[in-house]
Amino acid sequence: MVSTPTKRPPLTPRHWPGWLGVSFLWLLGKTPFWFGRFLSGPLGSLMSGLMKSRRKVAERNMERCFPELDDKQRQALVDGCFKSLGRMLFEVTWSWSASTRRIRKMGEIDGFENMGKARENGRGVLVITGHITCLEIGGRYLGLKVPECMGIYRPLKSPVLEWYQNRSRKRYTEGTISKRDMRSAIRFLRNGGVLWYAPDQDFGPKQSTFAPFFGIQTATLDATVKLVELTNCAVVPMFPMFDASSGKYRVTFYPALENFPGGDMVQDLTRVNAQLEQQIRQAPEQYWWIHRRFKTRPEGEPPFYG
Repeated sequence: MVSTPTKRPPLTPRHWPGWLGVSFLWLLGKTPFWFGRFLSGPLGSLMSGLMKSRRKVAERNMERCFPELDDKQRQALVDGCFKSLGRMLFEVTWSWSASTRRIRKMGEIDGFENMGKARENGRGVLVITGHITCLEIGGRYLGLKVPECMGIYRPLKSPVLEWYQNRSRKRYTEGTISKRDMRSAIRFLRNGGVLWYAPDQDFGPKQSTFAPFFGIQTATLDATVKLVELTNCAVVPMFPMFDASSGKYRVTFYPALENFPGGDMVQDLTRVNAQLEQQIRQAPEQYWWIHRRFKTRPEGEPPFYG
């Protein structure tokens, strides 16, 4: 099985911006936990002001997904989303740079016995999660328990950042598999591997089927079902969350989905979306609302982000 390459790019001038970015990320990863929490608010406000188009996307998503809330409540959620995005910058770099001892002190794992049950008889496991802002923390905690796991990821444009990301994740996982290399993902699951996967993004109609998500018909990736059909793996939902009351992270593993898939793509993806929605509602401000999740519309529907 082929994992992502980790060859370091040269220190040539065209790569200098990437190396500067990597140096900054490395330094952030060494900052104290309290410092990242303290800066998340101001940094989130700055991002909100600079990313006005993304804020409009988040506001539109909130308007449609939480119609029971008034404008003031939804704006508070959007503000909380940007604060979570500000904290995410530290969460990613902590995951990549912090020691195992330090990571253990940041949070706890619940329900890991569900993973043990799913792996009985050498069966592969597809760990599905959503694009929660502390997603990388979830991956780091999964690696604490299952260091031989791998993750599906989207390649980056910068060769230096790509190298640094993959090398960092290699510290606590077996490696990563590009979303363009599904054959490797299939082989890995067939061999009993544990694969970390967040399928909740809009990649267009060719790879998706419409299924409800927050009451909206949403283009949902078929790959979640097809990977199970091709490998007979178990599907274990995982949800990472930052608990502001305790100041710690909690990564929860839920029981494996039973009788999945059931032979009906729409019903199967509806189950996946319902599981994800249930998790998001526990801490809605921590979801990646700046993504144009509802961009692809059923034929005849007007644009969602007009």
